Amino acid sequence: MTTIKSCVPIVLFLFCSTLVSFNSINKETVTEPLIGKWALIQFYPAKKDTFKYKGLVTFQIENAGMTAGFLGCNKFRTECETNGDSIHFGTILSSRKFCEKAYMDVEDQFKYTLLNADVYRIKDDILILFEGKKKLAAFKKH
Repeated sequence: MTTIKSCVPIVLFLFCSTLVSFNSINKETVTEPLIGKWALIQFYPAKKDTFKYKGLVTFQIENAGMTAGFLGCNKFRTECETNGDSIHFGTILSSRKFCEKAYMDVEDQFKYTLLNADVYRIKDDILILFEGKKKLAAFKKH
């Protein structure tokens, strides 16, 4: 007679095996034009006092969707997924250095952009992220 306690190792093994097999599939989660390094050009709506540190904000999207970059003061990581022209960035993990207000403003605006972007367009190596029809930010491919 089989007891529940004797089934636990088997169930655990099957569960772990399933997780490993799903994680080992190297699927592409982003489209080819998105893969690469991007540098911030502009936030929208454009402001007179554009941030003088915006050129420091860069990020790299890999074909498996892993995204990492530099916010001007702190480094960050997240995941990116696309489906057609829709885009979604996951939870943003970043270092926590405190910097000048200008740097922190750029970081806050960039995080807002990633968390709220749901549509993207690329033309002439310029990536524009949108929230619906509202432009959030533009980036140049490096």
